[in-house]
Amino acid sequence: MTATPVRAGRPRSAEADDAILDAALDQFCDFGYDGLSVERVAASAGVAKTTIYRRYPTKLDLVMAALERAKEGARAPGGSGSLREDLLDMARSYLAMLQSPTIGRALPMLLASKARSDELASAHAEFVRARRAPGYELIRQGIARGELADDADPAMIADMVFGAIFTRVVVTGEPTDEEYLVALVDRILAG
Repeated sequence: MTATPVRAGRPRSAEADDAILDAALDQFCDFGYDGLSVERVAASAGVAKTTIYRRYPTKLDLVMAALERAKEGARAPGGSGSLREDLLDMARSYLAMLQSPTIGRALPMLLASKARSDELASAHAEFVRARRAPGYELIRQGIARGELADDADPAMIADMVFGAIFTRVVVTGEPTDEEYLVALVDRILAG
C-alpha cells in the first residue's frame, strides 16, 4: 500500500489569491504590462513576493490570471439547439463582459500593452482562441442543422457578432441594447 504524500506548508488562501489578482489587475491598469511590478503587487496584496511566484511563476502568468478573473459576465455558451438563441447568448455575454467595470478599465491598457509586447499579444491571442472555441462549435452545429449555408465560416460569423459589439462599445460608444443585439444576429442569419 502506498502512502498519500502530505503537502508541506500552509494551504493556499483564497483571500490571498483574490488580493493578488485584484492588485495585479490594478497595477496592470495603472502601469501596463511593462510597468507592472511584482513588488508593488505583493505590497498592495499584503503578501510576500514568494507567495506570488509560487502561484504565478512569471509576470505573464500573473497578468493572464488577473485578466481571466476579470472577465465578469463572460461565460461559455451552453447550446440551446437554435443558432439564433446561441448567437444571442454569446452576444449578451460578450456585451456584459465589455461593459463590466473591470474589463472596461483593463481593456484600454490591454490593447496598448499588446502593441508593445509580443509575449502578451501571443498569450492573449491564445486566450481568445480558447474562449471562442465553444462558440465555433455551436455555429458548426447550426450549419449542420441548415441554419446557415454549408460554406459559412464559424470564425467569420463570430467575428461579425463580436466585432460589431466591440465597435459600438469601445470605438463609437453608440447604444448597444437588446434590440441592437437581436437585429445584429437576425441580420447575420439572413445572410
